[in-house]
Amino acid sequence: MNNWLLAFIGLTIYFLIRYNGRRNKTKFSFKFWFKDNWVEFAVSVLATFALMIIFLDEGSSFDMDMILEKVPFIKSIAADKFASLAIGYLNSWLFYTLFKLKK
Repeated sequence: MNNWLLAFIGLTIYFLIRYNGRRNKTKFSFKFWFKDNWVEFAVSVLATFALMIIFLDEGSSFDMDMILEKVPFIKSIAADKFASLAIGYLNSWLFYTLFKLKK
């Protein structure tokens, strides 16, 4: 359950950062935002959902030793929790960027 929550938090963080960096600083309107971003948001949610199902399968394993050995201040980290957060955030970034490049 925590992994799903972390993936959703990562996805939410990405869209909040995008919202904060907008050019026109108008009052927040969920209706307008959703109308403007619903495709990117839906694809991000579905892709995150699919990757989380694959990631949380019993046959999957995630080893972060090679990544963490280059970071001097981190000795250990819960790889599955970190990967869940990264899946949510990076999925959103990837699909949002791909959609915006096509426009």
